[in-house]
Amino acid sequence: MKQLLATTATLALAASALHAQEVYDLDTITVTADLSEGTETARTGATVEVIDRDKIEADGDTEIASYLARQPGLSLAQNGGTGGVAYLRIRGLSQKYVAVRVDGIDVSDPSATQLNYDFGGLSSYGVGRAEVLKGTQSAQYGSEAVAGVISLAQRRASEEGTEVTFEGEVGSYDSFSTALTVATKGARGDVAFTLARVETGGFSAADEDDGNSEADGFSSLRLSFAGEYALTDVITVGASGFAQKSEADSDGYGPPTYAFGDTDAVTEAETSGLRVFARAELGAWTHQVDLSSFRIERTRTESGFGSTFTGERRELRYLAQGEVSPTLTLNFGADHTVESYDSSANSSESTTTGVFAEALWAATPNLDIAATLRHDDHDAFGGFTTGRLAAAWRPSDDLIFRAALGTGFRAPSLYELGDPTYGNPGLEPEESRSAEIGVEKRYGGEDFVKATLFYTEIDNLIDYDFATNAYAQVEGTTISKGLELSGQTQVSDAVLLYGAYTYTEAENPDGTRQVRVPRHDLVLGVEAELAPRWTGRAEVHHVADVLDVSQSFPYAPVQMDDYTLVNTSVSYEIQPGAEAYLRVENATDADYEALDGYGTAGRTFHVGLRATF
Repeated sequence: MKQLLATTATLALAASALHAQEVYDLDTITVTADLSEGTETARTGATVEVIDRDKIEADGDTEIASYLARQPGLSLAQNGGTGGVAYLRIRGLSQKYVAVRVDGIDVSDPSATQLNYDFGGLSSYGVGRAEVLKGTQSAQYGSEAVAGVISLAQRRASEEGTEVTFEGEVGSYDSFSTALTVATKGARGDVAFTLARVETGGFSAADEDDGNSEADGFSSLRLSFAGEYALTDVITVGASGFAQKSEADSDGYGPPTYAFGDTDAVTEAETSGLRVFARAELGAWTHQVDLSSFRIERTRTESGFGSTFTGERRELRYLAQGEVSPTLTLNFGADHTVESYDSSANSSESTTTGVFAEALWAATPNLDIAATLRHDDHDAFGGFTTGRLAAAWRPSDDLIFRAALGTGFRAPSLYELGDPTYGNPGLEPEESRSAEIGVEKRYGGEDFVKATLFYTEIDNLIDYDFATNAYAQVEGTTISKGLELSGQTQVSDAVLLYGAYTYTEAENPDGTRQVRVPRHDLVLGVEAELAPRWTGRAEVHHVADVLDVSQSFPYAPVQMDDYTLVNTSVSYEIQPGAEAYLRVENATDADYEALDGYGTAGRTFHVGLRATF
């Protein structure tokens, strides 16, 4: 591991030596780091990864979770292949602490044991932009945003006119996927639609090395859209939404021994979301009202028996934004959310009302400070107040120091509160505190090196108590801390090097290590122009020192083997706007388990075509 750290450090030093006299163009915009419509990343104290469509296409991964998991601070736990339950962690904190938004719609599942979002059925088709905002963000986003926020946005037209984009791919395990995006933009507005189909025969979710041979396939059909239109010079209206239907095979604990292995389990799911908004620009102030809804219905069937779970969310939100002075911007508003779930065993509903305010102060031309305060009132446990303070200092145009402090909370889920067998109506919210400090050095073009130290602690943890067979508060403090390093450098006109490394120490309240958190996570990559119209890419992903829970009795923690994956691709530009590509994942055919007992893909080949007209 010392060699891995040394390699990452060498990349950073190389970038510094090559571009010591150049200045970075500070124009990357983040829309999640504060409550304004957009802020230059150089002016926010929060750590945020901003990923555009070009980066997603260059990577080539059709599963958005796999791509995000290779960003600094993120890791993925997936039960098998495409369509298997897939959760993203941020800085060692599990999926229940990660808020997920798709075109402004909260997509966490109200019917799940804990509110979270399963990325297993979501492809990268139609995603035009992704942002990962790290650190506690409850002051802006409310409950669940303890580890951070993942925000995905629909692919839109970049200039006036109409674009039609076709994407198609075939590959190993009888996989097939295709997508069509139509996006148009005019003088007063734009609209875009994406229709995507994904099919795969898959491999056994339970590891084939353990004698499991039944392939677990997946299929999905998804329609998404987003658009807005300026009715007048003052009023703009817009809408976004999606609908998806999917079917995923999986494995479990079947008779006669009830050991983990091949079963005939199938999960069918239908999800939909809709958001409409109206925005009025009145002088120095902008007022916006949003109304959104989300619904998921999933049925799991195994051995002839099925269970159906339905979750719904409706949210009304008001936001005002205004410049009080050339150096001070104020944002404030309120939201009201109703969540419900229904199953054969129980149904429940909760209501949360929040008010919030934020001040963005340019204290000096080189120092920006953001202060946010929020109060939520939950109908089960009452009120909770959170806050965040962040600062970005630029002693020079190409050097940025960041720092942030925040408090957060996670409300008990409807299942944790109200399940007739395992619920506990007396649960209180989990409380968190986080801090981070970082530095970023920018160079000419898009070259940079960045380092961030982070720390988060959580009290009043909610966990299952085997003594009472119900959920309960756990004494003690959950701690996650570590270091993120990332950087890239254009070493020549034809060659780009990039890398990211995350070191994470995550402890349970009793001092034991948390499972499924890599202590070391390293990504190194190179992208190069091989010849006119030919581009090649190679990436190495190394994961080391991970604990998991054994899938066999006594279900104790087990040390997983380290593993290294090599992914490569080559693309050919047929003509401007059209390219064909070959992608090879796990090129060395590594035999590994990311989670105990669950299968992973061997070497796979994918051939595809992408064209915009």
